[in-house]
Amino acid sequence: MFWRLIRLSSLILVSLPNFSHAADQRAILELKLNEINKGEIIVFLRRDDVLTRVADLAAAGLRAVSGLREIIQADNYVSLKSLAPLVSFEMNERDLTLRLTAQPSLLGSAVFEFQSERPSDLRYDQSTSGFFNYSLNWRDFKTYDAFGEVGFSIKDNLFYSGISKNEDGAIVRGLSNVTISKRESLNRFVLGDGFVNGGVLGGSLTIGGISYFREFSLDPYFVRNPSLHYSGAVATPSTVDVYVNGQLLRSVQVPAGQFELKNLGVPAGSSVTRVVLRDAFGREQETFSPFYFTSGLLREGLQEFSYNFGSRRTDLGTESWDYSRVVFLGRHRFGLTDFLTTGLRFEASSRLASGGPTLSLRLPVGEMEISTAASGNQGLAGAAAFLGYSYSGKPLNLAGSIRLLSPHYATTSLKGSDERSWIELNAITGFPVSSRTNLSLQYTFENSQIKGQKHAISLSTSTRITDRINLFVNGGHSRQGRENSNEIFSGLTYLIGQTTASLSYQQRDDASTGNVALQKSLPLGTGFGYRFQASTNRNENRLDTLLQYQGPYGRYEAGYDRSKGEDSTVLSAAGGLAVIGGSIFPTRAVQDSFALIRVPGVAGVRGYSSNQEVGLSNSDGELLVPSLLPYYGNRLSIAGQDVPLNYAIHSTEKTIAPPFRGGAIVTFPIQRIQSTMGTVLLESSGQTMIPAYGQLTIASDGKRFESPIGEQGEFYFENVPAGRYGGIIEYKEKLCEFMLEVPDSAEPVVRLGSLRCLNQ
Repeated sequence: MFWRLIRLSSLILVSLPNFSHAADQRAILELKLNEINKGEIIVFLRRDDVLTRVADLAAAGLRAVSGLREIIQADNYVSLKSLAPLVSFEMNERDLTLRLTAQPSLLGSAVFEFQSERPSDLRYDQSTSGFFNYSLNWRDFKTYDAFGEVGFSIKDNLFYSGISKNEDGAIVRGLSNVTISKRESLNRFVLGDGFVNGGVLGGSLTIGGISYFREFSLDPYFVRNPSLHYSGAVATPSTVDVYVNGQLLRSVQVPAGQFELKNLGVPAGSSVTRVVLRDAFGREQETFSPFYFTSGLLREGLQEFSYNFGSRRTDLGTESWDYSRVVFLGRHRFGLTDFLTTGLRFEASSRLASGGPTLSLRLPVGEMEISTAASGNQGLAGAAAFLGYSYSGKPLNLAGSIRLLSPHYATTSLKGSDERSWIELNAITGFPVSSRTNLSLQYTFENSQIKGQKHAISLSTSTRITDRINLFVNGGHSRQGRENSNEIFSGLTYLIGQTTASLSYQQRDDASTGNVALQKSLPLGTGFGYRFQASTNRNENRLDTLLQYQGPYGRYEAGYDRSKGEDSTVLSAAGGLAVIGGSIFPTRAVQDSFALIRVPGVAGVRGYSSNQEVGLSNSDGELLVPSLLPYYGNRLSIAGQDVPLNYAIHSTEKTIAPPFRGGAIVTFPIQRIQSTMGTVLLESSGQTMIPAYGQLTIASDGKRFESPIGEQGEFYFENVPAGRYGGIIEYKEKLCEFMLEVPDSAEPVVRLGSLRCLNQ
């Protein structure tokens, strides 16, 4: 403070010839903007005003500063007094501080872009890998069928094919394709076989050809739907807490000024948001607002598309190369605003054209989808329309749709001459009756060319009696033509540990059936599961049993069924092989993605996936982890206590995102701690001495290790590889050279004994 006073006194009360006013005084002051220290600046004091450089105010964070300006010593200065009322100032001559208080509108804008909670340590891995899955079923000890699939992944490109053997002995090729994924752009190419869906008024079929489409699952953290945005302004650094339905969604530290929180992930449906602003002085301000978000809309400016061209594949389960006419299916949707998404669908083949617009919009309450279409097929014109509505909220959920097809409307999977339902109507609602009871009501109507009109209504309730006992009752009535049908289904379920027991009764028209069942699902890791189900009615008794075991290398099942006086048995086995990191690993069938945990050279280390134990590392320190989610942050870890004490481990947990049906290598680096020790003696001029407090240095192939020498000649090295080293003893300005050999040993301590160095 003393030196700052001296500096100020040397600058103040000095008149310079090129000042605009001779009475201006120059000073160096500490600038604080809205209580945030911005460093020292040079100012000019003019009676009850202060002139500051425009560049200094801009560097401090003030934007769009107007006011009275003048040039002083070739710099652009502004009068702080002229900035009122947006800016107020106070100069403290005691601590040489200039305090500015500015309105948030002058402090710029901070934008916080949120996605889903992407882990900060997430690592994407595209290791070259492959897999082979198999499934065998032996039925009644007479016939068997089998299925196999093979995939090979290079970077983010998957080469895949399936094959099956049917009960009649026929070998059939399944789907075969090459999938090329571009995670950065969320686009995917498929060359070969693939299933294509044209939407609610479009065709659905399997084609062999080329497909190009937007695949949002390439980034599970990407926000595709409109989300919550919140903007505001604060005069001081503040905390913004965002609550949705009473649950804290985000807590954000924002600087003084305007701010905007974008794409705050919120659940679909009707909710209430509460935003709490807390400034630097602890003052709070709250705002409440209801909102409704949908899952069918796209964010403003976002596009979704699918373009497919190829030959239709038929009889997929029985024929390997049965391809027919060439088809094209394309659809494209565009988020015009956060409230409106538009799109267009088009399909074509020989003598067929079909397409039309789609519209998705968010209403004040709920979401609506509208689609219309027209078609021409072999000289027959047709039209179709769809209207859907949904609302999800508390305490009521509503959904309904109506689809209309003209007699000759056609798509790539529906010919103009095919029979169809002209109208399909569905309506469903659900709401809680009490804190433990939910009720849902559904109505459907269909008018078919063949079966005529059909009405059906159903009522379902579920009541949680205790934490382990649940009661359900479902009732329904349907009418088709002059035929009426009534059905009621009720029962109790009881949770016993990991086993679910159920007792149910079904009455359909004049037939009734009683049923009792026990079931335990397979665990995520190894273990047993089973199902026992027995039912009876006035015509027959039925028994259905299944025993399952899931091991580290596969799943095995034995099933027995007795129905209508006939017995049926099936024995099944399913498993796979994974190829990664230059090794082949037997495993359970690879469903999605997988990873190889490596703890180099250490066996018996437990590995975990999402805190669930998945196995032990083998003799090479490797463990395969099946069933991971592609592109998602899978948490893999190892038990650090399983690593021997003579090893140093750098981390025990990592987050990895493998490619689609591909593998990732997750290495947990460890370093063996091995000490090498002994004693040295120095022989010089016929005398033997201890080189106490000297230094021993050994070196070989660019590796150098040093150790001080103890009072009794002791030396100590860590992690010296096995080999022959040149040694140098430095002792009282003497140097002695000799050879030192470290043997190859797995022991934590290598003892070299007493060594002698002869000084010639």
